[in-house]
Amino acid sequence: LTYAPKYCVQLKKKAESKEVNKAKCKFIPEHVFFADFECSTDGFHKAFNICYDSEDGSVSESIWGQNCATEFLERLPDKSLIYFHNLSYDINFILRHMTEVKGTPIIKGSRTMQITGLYKGRAIIIKDSYSVINKKLKLFPAMFNLQTGPKEVFPYNYYSSVLLANDNRTGVISEACKFIHDADTFMKNIDSIKGCRIDENHFDLEKYSTFYCKQDVRILREGFVKFRNDLLKEFDLNVYDYVSICSIANKLFENRVYFPNGNLYDLSNKPREFISRCIQGGRCMLSDNMKQRAKETHC
Repeated sequence: LTYAPKYCVQLKKKAESKEVNKAKCKFIPEHVFFADFECSTDGFHKAFNICYDSEDGSVSESIWGQNCATEFLERLPDKSLIYFHNLSYDINFILRHMTEVKGTPIIKGSRTMQITGLYKGRAIIIKDSYSVINKKLKLFPAMFNLQTGPKEVFPYNYYSSVLLANDNRTGVISEACKFIHDADTFMKNIDSIKGCRIDENHFDLEKYSTFYCKQDVRILREGFVKFRNDLLKEFDLNVYDYVSICSIANKLFENRVYFPNGNLYDLSNKPREFISRCIQGGRCMLSDNMKQRAKETHC
């Protein structure tokens, strides 16, 4: 092969110190939040409620109304990192309001993983927690031993754009029951939420929505923070510095395998193309796409 070793074959450099890595960052997040939108799903999806928690839970707020996204951005301090579980959906309600998008958004397929930008001069990073923990929120309590709270029964289709027009906050219980399968639990939940029941057949739309939105945000925050603390303890890696579980795994291999080896190289151009011919096949699939446990040792 004919190639320029200086550019095509380079010995992997040693891991840089945390101080050097921090110096390279555009900004170091000083505030971390976890958030979730509630939206009407008829026709053009519109956000009508957002709940958010600070990293330690000392801040737990909700914003109601058609301008909830802009009000949320107004409340964010400079150098904020915000996590949404499935950012690909939630970013639709924020992106149009941001003053400027900085750099190139990190998008893989249909999944938005990270967007960095400015809102009225304040720096913001928005990341997808699902890219780090790719499990549904309902599985978090069992995974991280968290309290679940009351069973969620939410009439999503009842919260339509027509119902919520003109900042309406009053719902009709008998009508909402047409959109759920467990009316008894729905009624119990209304009574368990302070100030939610207005009278025999009416309930507060905002209080009911906020209660369950806050519950989802709490579960996301507690699960994600626990996962972060475990990684810090076991591997000295800060989840906030990475975009996905794959980038975390790669950094772990760099720290424990690639750099200590001292004899690994980055390849590009002709050497990389030549060696890539040895790669055969692709993803390995198991029966029924399910995890399989081997009862016998074969090696």
